[in-house]
Amino acid sequence: MAKNHVSRSVIYYKRMIAAVLAVIILSLAGLSVVFGVRLRSTRAALAEAQDELFERDLADMQAQAQAEAERLRNAVQPERVKPAGELSAPEILSGTTVIAHALGDVDGNSGLNCLEAFQAHHAAGVRVFEVDMRMSTDGRVILRHDWNSTLQEGIDSLHLPTVEGFRSTPILGQYTPLTFRDLLLLMAEYPDICVITDTKYTEPEAVTAEFQAMVDDAHTLGLSYLFDRMIVQVYSPNNYSVVDNVHHFPHYIYTLYQDYFGGDEDSFRNKVDFCAEHGIMGLTLNSKLWNSDYAAIADRSEIGVYLHTVNDRDAARRFLRTGVRAVYSDMLTPEDLEAD
Repeated sequence: MAKNHVSRSVIYYKRMIAAVLAVIILSLAGLSVVFGVRLRSTRAALAEAQDELFERDLADMQAQAQAEAERLRNAVQPERVKPAGELSAPEILSGTTVIAHALGDVDGNSGLNCLEAFQAHHAAGVRVFEVDMRMSTDGRVILRHDWNSTLQEGIDSLHLPTVEGFRSTPILGQYTPLTFRDLLLLMAEYPDICVITDTKYTEPEAVTAEFQAMVDDAHTLGLSYLFDRMIVQVYSPNNYSVVDNVHHFPHYIYTLYQDYFGGDEDSFRNKVDFCAEHGIMGLTLNSKLWNSDYAAIADRSEIGVYLHTVNDRDAARRFLRTGVRAVYSDMLTPEDLEAD
């Protein structure tokens, strides 16, 4: 009887131990599941944090690279010396009959002032380029004729760009915009060209700001010597005074499209006399205002006359035969104007 009682007790305790072990095993299994979920969650959170840190590091590195690039762009370079034998703007201009208006046309599009237009016309033999200039909202000079909303996406008269916004927005979706600094670098790369500026602004404050920015850019790049291959258009006696007060440029042309011109010999003579008195090398006027009788007046004072904008080859040839030295054109090349 006692033996049976002991056996039942042993069985009971074994069952109790088995039950406890089962509970422990189940608890451990549950904990394993919980810890497994938590571990996976922790690993996912860690991976997400690592990705976020990598993105932040990448963004920081990009920002630092951009800041360094901007610092280098704005770092003042030592002034370069004009290369020996390099021609001046008047010397280059005297050897041509055509001036590429707004750097010339490209793919039938004119007035773009873009890199591709320059490259196409330089390849065609053009060596004198007129450029239009405006200012960005952060005070930099850029090559742009007006704020036509069809040229660059998001840029118009109500949404003027910063210099970087301008540079990063292709013209007509495919052509490369240029700043004044880009232009200076092109001039350094192509020592056989000269540039005629069309700076648009006439208000003294805007004129002063624009030309000071141009001078600053040239100084920053160490390329001030390139002003000897640049001809600055002025638009009135007062405009000339404001520009020359900012910086005395070596070469000027007096263009009449913003100033009163009476359309007669006396009025033309007054313009020529002003040029001669102030060392201004030439006069530019609309081709519709040209009168061949003006040629003798200009020649007596050794003032060159240039007409804009002439895209008809035969008309350009006629003007050249009557005393005009060169024409501004979107599309004509020196070869077009060679005598048959």
